[in-house]
Amino acid sequence: MGDLAKRVGTAAVLVPALLVAILIDPTPWSVVAFAAGVAAVAQDEFLRMSLPVTPLDRAAGLRGLAAVVAVITVFAPAAWTIGIAMPPILAVSTLMLAFAVLGRAQQLESAGRHLAACLAALIYVPMLMAHLPLLKIAGKPQWLIVALCTAFFADTVAYFFGRAFGKHKLYPAVSPKKTIEGSVGGILGSILATVGVGSLWTIPSLPIGHAVALGVAASVVGQAGDLVESMVKRTFGVKDSGNLLPGHGGMLDRIDALLFVSPVIYYYLVFVA
Repeated sequence: MGDLAKRVGTAAVLVPALLVAILIDPTPWSVVAFAAGVAAVAQDEFLRMSLPVTPLDRAAGLRGLAAVVAVITVFAPAAWTIGIAMPPILAVSTLMLAFAVLGRAQQLESAGRHLAACLAALIYVPMLMAHLPLLKIAGKPQWLIVALCTAFFADTVAYFFGRAFGKHKLYPAVSPKKTIEGSVGGILGSILATVGVGSLWTIPSLPIGHAVALGVAASVVGQAGDLVESMVKRTFGVKDSGNLLPGHGGMLDRIDALLFVSPVIYYYLVFVA
């Protein structure tokens, strides 16, 4: 099965489940649970790369605690507000992870690196992912759909533009296959989502000009998120963050752009819209 066919097959399973969570469940909690589960899995992939996890040291207890912290980090802003919940959650999480690392006496020579990896994983994955369900909690599930479509359309159009027109490398030191032409396609795909799915369909109150600007901004940060994850994988010498999703690699490979896009959409909604 080709890579594109695997991608489509994976999407055919995940997208309906996500649409049910967004559109059928009147409460936000199925979306919160979905986001928390995704964050826990993606964070664990980051930890397996960065600690790293080896047959001699599976770091099961540390990774288990990190997964619990990831779930709490996504759920807490949903229960309160992100401004109130995030500082105490990050403080408590830092203390818990620090004690967990300190308690691994057999790995003290690597304790500093392990603590840094755990704290980086916490900020990089669940803290950013926590913004996604807040879009539905704000009573605006259509904004959540736009955020997801923005990341998906940008990735898809960039893929086809890169294959059809790609000649000039975008950032070969980090991601040799990405091209400037593909990047332009990603921007066009993002604008297609914010204008077509947003202004012209689900959010008629969103001005076209705002939609275009939001699409450009979301695409730029989304592509930066993709490059950041590529940089991380190159640092740790792996091709994919995992093999959970056929055609995509790991969960972190699938959500790398969405992690960066979600806060942009959310804070536009809060401070501008």
